[in-house]
Amino acid sequence: MSRFLPCRIWVFLLAFCCPALALSQFDLQSDSAFFAAQESEFQSWLKANDMDLTFRTDGVSIDSDRVYLFLTFAGEDPACESLQTIWDSWERQFNMAHGFRKLFHEKLLEPLSVLSELSVDITEIVVRCKGQGLFNVRIYGGADGRILSQGNEMKIMGGGVIPIPFETLKEVYTGGRNSNIDHKLSVRKVRLAVGDYLLNHWYEGKGTPILYNVRVDTSASYYNEFTWEFSHLSHEVLDEGFYEYHRIRIEVRERNDQIELTWDFTGKFGSGILFPPRRNDYKLMETYYKDDLEAYEKKLFRKITEYLQKQQ
Repeated sequence: MSRFLPCRIWVFLLAFCCPALALSQFDLQSDSAFFAAQESEFQSWLKANDMDLTFRTDGVSIDSDRVYLFLTFAGEDPACESLQTIWDSWERQFNMAHGFRKLFHEKLLEPLSVLSELSVDITEIVVRCKGQGLFNVRIYGGADGRILSQGNEMKIMGGGVIPIPFETLKEVYTGGRNSNIDHKLSVRKVRLAVGDYLLNHWYEGKGTPILYNVRVDTSASYYNEFTWEFSHLSHEVLDEGFYEYHRIRIEVRERNDQIELTWDFTGKFGSGILFPPRRNDYKLMETYYKDDLEAYEKKLFRKITEYLQKQQ
């Protein structure tokens, strides 16, 4: 079988090597059908996390350099005052359920970014009051990879707390945190050690049977955090032989005289002989294989923790 890659994949690799150049030459609207198809997959993700009784997708919009997903509230359209109360309640209770390790607006945008195969700074979710402009929340990424939220709030008359089952929120996957790292290690040393383990130990020599070695994008790297992508994988999280894509976000910071490591692990899977950069049949592992995803993530970061313990 030929190992030459189709032109579309070379465009994808160019985006890895020279992202600014590639994006300047690639109009996202030319792939509008692909982005539109991710709306139903995002709705499936909401359902898998028991959010579909509160939120539902409400369309996709594609500019030349940005993709927008609109969310509204499921069921009958309530007054905008009620919608704001619902949003505030979900955000507050979700953040508390997860110890503010992962904020609710961050959890919403990351799946869209992975499904769209775009960085968070060119994807956006707008939560809006259906048919009205009185209440909305923008969820978007900054150039540094951080996910931000900006709301257009109303003055609420009445309202109240909307009851949300605590166990439902608690079961939503939000990555992990390790605050027990040897205090002798610096932020820089921990960050370098984690990156070294991922590149030279965990993913070293992996790939798909016969066809490909693992492909790595490390372009989104900053002083104390990075978001790296690993593609052309197989038989990692899943045993069925699907092609796999992994995105790992790492942040290392000093807090209360301790070094704290937080992480998020997101994966997609799909089938096919080749692994083109965009295929409508790629699905989020969290939606369909949540237990496998969490088991893999726990094993990986247990190994990373053991590796850090050896660093002096």
